[in-house]
Amino acid sequence: MNEIKVKLQFLIPSLPRAEKIVAKYMLSHLEQISDMTIATLSEESKASEATICRFCKRMGYNSFVQLKQDFAKAALEVEEEVRKPKAVTPGDSLVNIFDKVVDSITYSLSNTRTFFSEDYDRALDLILNARSVYFFATGDAQAICQWAGFKFNRVGVPTSVCTDVIFQYETAMRLTKEDVVIAISSSGRSINVVKATKLAHENGAKTISITQTGKAPLIRYSDINLFTSVADMTIGRDSVTKRVAELAIIETFYLGIIERGPLDYETMLQNTMTSSDMNK
Repeated sequence: MNEIKVKLQFLIPSLPRAEKIVAKYMLSHLEQISDMTIATLSEESKASEATICRFCKRMGYNSFVQLKQDFAKAALEVEEEVRKPKAVTPGDSLVNIFDKVVDSITYSLSNTRTFFSEDYDRALDLILNARSVYFFATGDAQAICQWAGFKFNRVGVPTSVCTDVIFQYETAMRLTKEDVVIAISSSGRSINVVKATKLAHENGAKTISITQTGKAPLIRYSDINLFTSVADMTIGRDSVTKRVAELAIIETFYLGIIERGPLDYETMLQNTMTSSDMNK
C-alpha cells in the first residue's frame, strides 16, 4: 500500500484540478477504494466518472477495475516494515540521530524503488551507445557527478563532469545526437542545470534527468526522467538522503554497464586495482 501512496503523493502536484480531487480522495481513503464502485467513488469524491477514468489511465491502468484490483492486492500484502523517519530533536543522543539517518535513507530508497521502470533500461542503452556522457549539476549535486565520472571512466565510458556554469552552457552547445547528458537536480528547477539541459536537448543530445518531482522545468527538456522520492528531515533541504538516492541510481547504471556492456570490464577493473597498489 505504501507504493500506491507514494505514487499518489508524487502525482498530485502535477495533476489537473479535477483529477487532483480524485487523487487526494484516494490518498485519504486507501483502505476503502477496493470496495467502491466507480459510481460510489464519483459520488464520494465529487468527481465525474470520466475524470476518474482519465486518472486511472494516468496511474497506468486501463480501467477503474484494474486500479481496484491493485488496491485490493496491496491491502492483503504483508509489506516489509520500513520505519518512517522522525525529525532529529535536541534531546537525541548520537546513536538516536544515527538511527534516524538510517531510517530516512532506508525509507527514501524504498520509495524511490516505487518509480523504477523500463526507463532505466532505456537510459542504460543510451549510456552504452553514447560517444560521450556529460553530467550537469550545481551545488552539492556536483559531488555525485564527480563520483559518477570516476566510476564511468573507470569502465571505459568517456565521461565529463561540467561544474562551471559557463562551461556547462558552452559544452551543451557543442553536443550532438551521439552524446548523452545526465542532469541531476533534486528540485528540477536549478536554473543553470535547466538551461544547459535545454541547450543540449535543442542540439540533439539525448538527455536524462534525475529529479524528485514530476512537475518541474527540467523534465520538459529530458528524453528520460528518473525520479527519486526523498524524506528530508532538515530545514535547509540538505538531507543526505536525496544524494544517497541519486548515488544508488548511478551505482545501478555502473553495475549495469559492467554486466551488459561490450568491453572487457574485468581487465579494466583489475587495472584499477593495480593502479591503486602502485600508489602504496
